[in-house]
Amino acid sequence: MPEKPAKTLNTKGKRFPKAAVDYVDALLSIQRQQFEAEKLAASDGKNTEPLNLKPNPTRISMLAEGENFVGSGWSSLGKRRDGTAFRWMGRIGTLLLPVQLEQGGKLLVMGCGYTRKKLLQSLTVWIDETPVEINIARKGFNRWIITGNIPPIQPRAYHILRIESAGLARLAVGLDSYFSVAVSSVEVKTR
Repeated sequence: MPEKPAKTLNTKGKRFPKAAVDYVDALLSIQRQQFEAEKLAASDGKNTEPLNLKPNPTRISMLAEGENFVGSGWSSLGKRRDGTAFRWMGRIGTLLLPVQLEQGGKLLVMGCGYTRKKLLQSLTVWIDETPVEINIARKGFNRWIITGNIPPIQPRAYHILRIESAGLARLAVGLDSYFSVAVSSVEVKTR
């Protein structure tokens, strides 16, 4: 009896869930960005010394319009009528966190919109592979805040913050853009 060929991802067998593929893409994108930044810092053409990395700060604040809002799963920058800048998140949004978390810390995510209330309520937050217990509070019309306590995490050159939504919804009728929530800022500080 001839052997059956092994199933590959291109056959009708089991496939990676889209969320897993999105997460792997996000990790690779962030690692590429970090590698390029370190490569540029180490090889400016004049410096032949090994790269001397400074210790990570104990606090980081990232505004949606800031240069340190580095990650994947985000829309281009938008602005509310009141001037608040934000980025819409897809199903998974990741950010690079160059911060010390050996003693744990506090997380604050501020948002200024969501496509559906249930998507806001379904959010989960992870730092690296560690889940973060969060509280979500609505603040006025269409504004919200996530607070969370980050458990101690092994030291790394950077950590990856991952925010996940249970799904996506169309941003507006007629638009072919699907998002979950709009984030305006993220702050992480060591306890």
